[in-house]
Amino acid sequence: MRNRGGITEIMRGLFRGKLGLPSLQRSLFLIFLASWLLPIAVLSGFIFIQYQQAYVKRTEREMAGEAKVSGVLIKSQIDDAIYKLYKESVGGEWDRRSRKDNFLVWARAELNRKFYMDGQFSSIALYVEDDESPSAYIGKNGYEYGKYVNDIEPVIMRTLDKKEKMTTVVLADNRLYLVQNLFYTSYNRRYATLVAGLDKQRLFSDIPIDPLDPSKDVYISFDGNRELLTCDGAGSEITKEKREILDFLLAGHDTYRGIFSYIPIYRKNYEGCKIDATGRNYEMQLFYLENTKDLYFEISRINIIVFFTIVGMIPIMLLSYYYMKKNAEYTQKMMTKDAQIAALQAQINPHFLNNTLEMMNWQARMSGDAEVSKMIEALATVLDSGINRENDTLVRLADELRCGDAFLYIMSMRFGERLKVEKIIDSSTLGTYVPQLILQPILENAIKHGVESVNRGTVWLNIFEEKDDLIIDVINSGKAISDEEVDRIRKIISGEMQLKKSEPGTHTSIGIYNVNKRIELIFGEEYGLSVNKASETNMQFRMVMPISKGGEYEKGGHHRR
Repeated sequence: MRNRGGITEIMRGLFRGKLGLPSLQRSLFLIFLASWLLPIAVLSGFIFIQYQQAYVKRTEREMAGEAKVSGVLIKSQIDDAIYKLYKESVGGEWDRRSRKDNFLVWARAELNRKFYMDGQFSSIALYVEDDESPSAYIGKNGYEYGKYVNDIEPVIMRTLDKKEKMTTVVLADNRLYLVQNLFYTSYNRRYATLVAGLDKQRLFSDIPIDPLDPSKDVYISFDGNRELLTCDGAGSEITKEKREILDFLLAGHDTYRGIFSYIPIYRKNYEGCKIDATGRNYEMQLFYLENTKDLYFEISRINIIVFFTIVGMIPIMLLSYYYMKKNAEYTQKMMTKDAQIAALQAQINPHFLNNTLEMMNWQARMSGDAEVSKMIEALATVLDSGINRENDTLVRLADELRCGDAFLYIMSMRFGERLKVEKIIDSSTLGTYVPQLILQPILENAIKHGVESVNRGTVWLNIFEEKDDLIIDVINSGKAISDEEVDRIRKIISGEMQLKKSEPGTHTSIGIYNVNKRIELIFGEEYGLSVNKASETNMQFRMVMPISKGGEYEKGGHHRR
């Protein structure tokens, strides 16, 4: 019998009060939890928490790396375009040509040769001195003159600083323009302005982020302005949700973490990061947003695999539980049968034995031999208990005591005054149900290994209730016993020591093992038989069982629903 602590008491109350399981099924249920559900829970917890958190961190690092590389490539293209434009402003050729009458003719040819043929530019406009309209304009398909004048030029004119010698960057109508003033070299006076539009498709062509992927969004702003350049085509709308994330990043934050969910259907948020890049005369911010549903698609696949794996294991788990239950029931049945065999040694023809004993009893009575008659009646009581015609697992304590009293009477006739029996029994416990044939093997063991070893002695039988448990103490006097011998008896009771049936006195040892095993199987491992030294020469065998007066357990060991 194992020690019972606070956790065990809680578990008893949980299963008995809430689930209503009998002790055998409670034990099986705990074994089932330990062998199947706990490993699955640990594995699932590792996959859902440890692995997925590591995957999320790795994905965020990869996302930030892609954004950083994209920012470097885009900045490189902008710087290259600025260099080409700025080179024209410091060259003496434009200064000399501007003083001649055919300047515009030469300028158109020069713009066509240097910028229109360059795939990096989409349009180029030339403003001479204080003209409000382009003196020369060249635009590729989609960058027509009329659209430029109506949509782009007003923005350029509002931001134009005629004294600025460095190239400035302007966003207008979701397009990127470079503005460069041209000054005379001999004196500080502007004579023209070049406005070059960059080809957006070429600008985003080399970045590792696929601009056509609908789950990914790349935006560019300059100098902290809310005006954004997108890479997915002109006129694309920025949703309210995306705008809130972009404003959060514009406010000075480098990353935005969306609401992560292990269930893919609920991942409707975005994650984002910001990369800063500094040019000669501008500050660029690149924003990279991606839908978390697509960002963590691999996690979704793993979750689906784990889910179907667990579902597929359910039939195996149920079959395992079924066979565990059947095996435990079979073990309980065999242990009960072994106890009956140990008590009776043989059950060849019970009806013949009972009828023969009855005939012998009447013969003794007719001869006036009352002592022999009582002995025959006591033996018949013991045999009748061992036969168990109704195949009951549990019997009332009062019936079990009848068998014990009959056995003690037979032993008293054998030992006479050398055997003394003292009993203290709480009458309120007589209606309690206990396993059949648990008292006679313990009493026989007490007499054989205790009283018989010193030729005379006393057996005490105490039965009482303690903390909702039934306590049955069998104490016997005898010779002094060592602690090593007590440990050996404990190993016999627990089954740790294997016994050879050919050895003398083995049947009593088998009896006490069977008693403990049947109590554990019926009521649970927190109950059973234990042995202790009551004194130097007295041994105490204690059986502990729950109080069950037909409430939790019915006669026969079946749980009452």
